[in-house]
Amino acid sequence: MLDYKLLQACAEVIRHASFEKAARELGLTQSAISQRVKLLEDRLGQPLIIRAKPIVATAAGQRLLQHYQSVRLLEQDLQDELPDIPSDGRFGQVALAVNADSLATWFANVPKRLFHDLELLVHLTVDDESLNHQALLDGTVLGAISLQSTPIQGCRARPLGKMRYVMVVSPEFEDRYFKDGVTADALRSCPAVNFSRYDELQNQYLKTYFGLNPGDFPAHTVPSSQGFVTVAEQGIAYAVVEIHQAEEGLRTGKLVQPCPHEIDRPLYWHHRTMKSKLLDRVNEAVLSEARRFLPAIES
Repeated sequence: MLDYKLLQACAEVIRHASFEKAARELGLTQSAISQRVKLLEDRLGQPLIIRAKPIVATAAGQRLLQHYQSVRLLEQDLQDELPDIPSDGRFGQVALAVNADSLATWFANVPKRLFHDLELLVHLTVDDESLNHQALLDGTVLGAISLQSTPIQGCRARPLGKMRYVMVVSPEFEDRYFKDGVTADALRSCPAVNFSRYDELQNQYLKTYFGLNPGDFPAHTVPSSQGFVTVAEQGIAYAVVEIHQAEEGLRTGKLVQPCPHEIDRPLYWHHRTMKSKLLDRVNEAVLSEARRFLPAIES
């Protein structure tokens, strides 16, 4: 049988990628956390974490983290059904992976709903939507926003809707760089803004409409959805942004659309397939917010 105090310590180390943060989370000393992880490894006869910077889980550690998250959800389900069971007084917790554009728009109210309705502390991993499914594979989250429509093993994939993106610039930027319209030559001579080196959305947009590849154009790097809008309004870059994020700037005249091209990104919600009323309610909160905000994906 697993000792869940040891498992909890190991899970928190993996989740925080740090002994120090795990100790702070559990109200223990760093030495106590280290001893618990080492004892669990000794009992199982294999390493559970790779002691590097940052700390990462081994395959066995990832599997134990998935198990621990499942057990915690089931405990919270049981607490709701049998309220006389003694509680440790701690809030429930759920870890989810989202993309920055969703977090800045339609997903923004999800943490509030999960806390007010379910008393859950929400731990969000923010990455590109083309990479988020990896967090599910690693076992660090129970649900993730992804571009993939095909579910990964042990998960279900459900359509969320599509996000629409347009190019925006300041009026001054348009006058300076796009007097003769937006062309491949013009784009090679003025700065874009990238979210990161994995900015597949902008690369797809520029490749589809202008035949440009990464490296064909200069670019700032600003890992913030709102930062994209800001640098466009400042007139130091053109930005490909989600249409709702650009609405205020377009309405006030701080931004203009220099070309009519649009690109849609279908999003899917991947979540663990386990019998848990609590996870069902988490999923419904995410899906209902998406339905309220995003156009449906055509069949």
